[in-house]
Formats: sequence, structure tokens, C-alpha cells
Amino acid sequence: MENPGGALGERVLLRRHPHWKMMLGPAILAIVLTGIAGLLVGFVEANAPAGVQGIVILVVLAIWALILARRFVKPFIGWWRTALIVTSHRIAVREGLLRTRGFDIPLQRVAGIRYRRGMLDRLAGTGTLLIAPIGEPPFEFAHVPEARLTHAVIYHQVFGNQPAARPRRILDAFRPR
Repeated sequence: MENPGGALGERVLLRRHPHWKMMLGPAILAIVLTGIAGLLVGFVEANAPAGVQGIVILVVLAIWALILARRFVKPFIGWWRTALIVTSHRIAVREGLLRTRGFDIPLQRVAGIRYRRGMLDRLAGTGTLLIAPIGEPPFEFAHVPEARLTHAVIYHQVFGNQPAARPRRILDAFRPR
């Protein structure tokens, strides 16, 4: 696929958004907050005097909306509007909705690339990608879906068709060479 904002002939090879697991905590918090707000509204309707009910319910709903906006909507927009883009010429990161920011690393400036996956990352199929540009500290992009595949695509683009090491198996030690 062509890259509309890129150089002539530049192709988008991968576009990765952070894994949806980043939204589990905010989603659970939103559900719990909504339950608490519902209980408070029900309590106010049952026990508060009629003249104060409307104002108290509005205050409860306003506090609920503010907390929900800060703890769910803001992380959701950040997740939705963040992308790691690998093209045939560069690695680009784009973030933000109203105030956008991003940076590009030309593939010629990549000195090394690694990925890291913990046990939960393996279960979710994600990982952390570490990209080291020449002369700069490494950049870390967490929660990358299919981190091994993303690593392989970038590695292939940066270092070419070098033969990959064959994974060793337990019985390989007993086979004749």
C-alpha cells in the first residue's frame, strides 16, 4: 500500500496500534465507576428530600463524567490515535488527536532492534519493541501486537536478507553434524 505523506515509492509495510489489553484497566474502572454512580443516584432518589434530589444527582453525574473522561476517554483516545508505522524507508510513530506529535527514524539510522516479551505478553500475543537509532538512546514501543512479526519485518528492511538462525531443538544436540 502506498504512503500518501511519504517519499515517492515509499510503501507502508506495517501499521500497528498498541494492543487492546492497554484498555482493560480503564474499561474495568469505567464499569465500576458507573455502578457506583448508579448506586449513589438510587440512594439519593430513595433517601434525599425532593428539593435537593435533582442537584445532588447532577453533582454525582458531573463527578462521574469528569472521572470517566480522565480515566477512560483520555486513555482510549491515546490508544486509538497512537500508531507505529513501518514503511520501506522509515519507522514512524504518530500520537494524538487534537495535538499530534510524531517522529521518524530512517531505516539507514537503525543500529539495532530487539523485542521483549513476558509471560502475559506471550499470552496476549504482544511485546515491547526496542529500536536503537545510531548515536541516540533506544526507543521503546510497548504493547505491540505480534511483536515478533513486527521485529522480523523491521529487521528484514534494515539488514536485508541475511539468513536467520534456525531455532535449536532439544534433540539437535544428539544429531550428527
